[in-house]
Amino acid sequence: WQVEVTPSDVNEDGESVMLDPVTIGNTVPVARSLELSPTDPLDTDDLSLDYEYFDLDGNPQQNTVIQWYLDGGMIPELDGSTSVSSLWTRSGDEWQASVKPHDGTDYGDTTWTPVIVIGSSNLQPSATAYISPSGNVVTIDALQVIVGYSDPDGDPKEATEIRWLRDGTQISAYSDLNWVPPEATSKGESWVSEVRVSDGLIWSEWVTTSTVVIQNTPPVVTSISMLPEGDLITTMNLTVVWEQNDIDGDAESNSQIRWWIDGEWVRDYDDMATVLASETIRDQHWSVQVIPGDGEDLGSSMKTTSRAIQNAPPGTPVITLGGDFGLSELGVPDSVHDLAAQATSEDPDEEIVLFDYQWYRNGFHVPDLDGQSVVSSSRLEPGQIWSVTVIASDPWGLTTSTSKEIAIANLPPLAWWSASPEPLVPGAMMSLDGTASIDSDGEVVTWFWTVNGVSLSGPVIDVLLPGGVHTIALTVIDDMGDSDTLENEVILGSVNSVSELSASLDGSTVRLSWNGASSEYRVYRSTSPITTVVGLTALDPVPVWGDPVPFDMEPVGVTSDTSWSETAPVAATLYYAVSTLVDGNEVVWLVDGVNMVSVDATAAAESIDTDPTGSPKLLALPIAALLLILGAAAIGITLAESRRRSA
Repeated sequence: WQVEVTPSDVNEDGESVMLDPVTIGNTVPVARSLELSPTDPLDTDDLSLDYEYFDLDGNPQQNTVIQWYLDGGMIPELDGSTSVSSLWTRSGDEWQASVKPHDGTDYGDTTWTPVIVIGSSNLQPSATAYISPSGNVVTIDALQVIVGYSDPDGDPKEATEIRWLRDGTQISAYSDLNWVPPEATSKGESWVSEVRVSDGLIWSEWVTTSTVVIQNTPPVVTSISMLPEGDLITTMNLTVVWEQNDIDGDAESNSQIRWWIDGEWVRDYDDMATVLASETIRDQHWSVQVIPGDGEDLGSSMKTTSRAIQNAPPGTPVITLGGDFGLSELGVPDSVHDLAAQATSEDPDEEIVLFDYQWYRNGFHVPDLDGQSVVSSSRLEPGQIWSVTVIASDPWGLTTSTSKEIAIANLPPLAWWSASPEPLVPGAMMSLDGTASIDSDGEVVTWFWTVNGVSLSGPVIDVLLPGGVHTIALTVIDDMGDSDTLENEVILGSVNSVSELSASLDGSTVRLSWNGASSEYRVYRSTSPITTVVGLTALDPVPVWGDPVPFDMEPVGVTSDTSWSETAPVAATLYYAVSTLVDGNEVVWLVDGVNMVSVDATAAAESIDTDPTGSPKLLALPIAALLLILGAAAIGITLAESRRRSA
């Protein structure tokens, strides 16, 4: 086509213009109203494609492309065909067709039919199912589902689907398996199975089996023993121990125990895990049977082999070890009584029991005492350790033994002391003698005295005591360190000494006078105060360094009168002491002003008697000088003796 255009302004036309020619093109065709029939095909139906061809140009359909698709895949063999034979179809197939029209010049757009699903002419199969075993299922049983199949068309079974549910929950691990192993089940669980079958085309409906509940599995004894092992004797308790297995994990409960003696079930011992030794008798044959329980059921039993009760040795001896004092019971052993062993033993089989003895001293065997139950006291010493082994035997030669040890006790010493003279004289020296103390199994080695709180030592001591009450105790220690103490009070009367002692100087004569009733008086003199005439006694404190040491004095005079005199030996102060004699014992207890006095004799030098042939005046001076020299010498001797004793 071409168009010419002539412009005009109404009054006048303009110059015509010819446009370029335009050629009319072809209009593409359209395929529409596509339809597959039948709309609900079975696997026995052919499929037909219908559609409407339309072309605006009126061009006829030429070389239109028709294609078929099965389950989304193109089937080239069916290209251009408007039908599909039933031989190509199966139940469940999904078919679709497409049309691409062509008018001989151009192709139109491709158009698609809806998808159709091929139905089946096959009838649905059916299934039946049950679980085996169906009753009294326990945890040791495997569960198996038995599946039944039927098909109206007589088609064979092509597939089976199985689901297992435990307590309502599907257990996927066993899907499509027709059995469940025992280890997968537990007591108290509820199991069902769901099953469906297929003939290759159609699945049956799901069917559910009856519920199976897993019951308790009884326990099983795996081992059993009757203890103790080895030989059985009548002193042994019999005990049964066993092990049992329970697949449900249940603990042992309510198991039954049966004891058999000589092949007979003795019901008195039912359910006793231990039978006391007192129930057994020599030569019996024992066995034990256990029927295991878990609190719900009893399992199969197991029984031990029969074992004989053999002869038992005597019971362990009971030893009493001690000194034989002639009483019904033994005492603490010492070295002055025999050491005796007494043994007792009971034989479980009521046989006679004989005893043998072996003695040991300080750990060493004493063979010559074997077989003896007594050790003579002559073999015993304090501090020894003796032990005895007692062997008990029965007539069959079976023995038991035990030992016991004991120490030989030391007997303590016995303290005893005496005093002399007898009777005691107050104020006179007396001896305390502890040598009469004895030790029956040794010797006394130490004597300790306490006199009025003052400690002294030695078997014999000399003391000077005035009148009054005096406490004297002697403790003696023996060679084993044991001790004994004897304490007594000694009551002394008044000291029998002179009274009203006085001293005077008559010229050069010293005159003493006193009252007293003694048969003899002894006069002591010193140029220093007199504290004692018998030296330092046991009860006197020891002088410190530099102090004078008392010494034993000799009397300067002895008289039976109550007066005495002498010429003053020195012109100095003189000290005198007068003692008495009672029953031959000198009373030397001194009390200043009672039986000890002093006199100033310094004027004695002026009153010396003159010789008839000499001149008093001429002799007076030499004699006075001599008296002074003698006095000084006496003082020097006293000081020298004091220093010597202190040293």
